[in-house]
Amino acid sequence: DKIVIYVENPSISNYAPTGSMRPVIDVYANGIRVVPVSEDEIKIGDIVSFEKDNRLIVHRIVEKGLDEEGFYFITKGDNNPTTDKGKLRFKDIKYKTIGVIW
Repeated sequence: DKIVIYVENPSISNYAPTGSMRPVIDVYANGIRVVPVSEDEIKIGDIVSFEKDNRLIVHRIVEKGLDEEGFYFITKGDNNPTTDKGKLRFKDIKYKTIGVIW
C-alpha cells in the first residue's frame, strides 16, 4: 500500500508552463531532483536544471563532450525544435532530475 524510495538529499521541484519539456514534464508534474557532485553523474538523456538569464531552465542533455576547457554539455527541451545555444559547463548545472511524479 506504499512505495518507499531512498534517495540522499532529494528536493521536489515544480515547473513553469513553458511546454519545452512536454510530454515528460509539464506544469502539473513534480520532479524529484538531486544536486550532482561530478561530471561523471551527468549522462546523455539526463534532465538537468541550470540558470540562464536569471531563470532556472530544465532541459535534457543531448550531447556530452570534452574541449580545451573541460567537459561540456549541450541541452535541448524535448518539445523544442533545436538545441539550446552555447555549451553548458558542470558548474552551471544546479540539479539533476531523477524522477517525475504526475
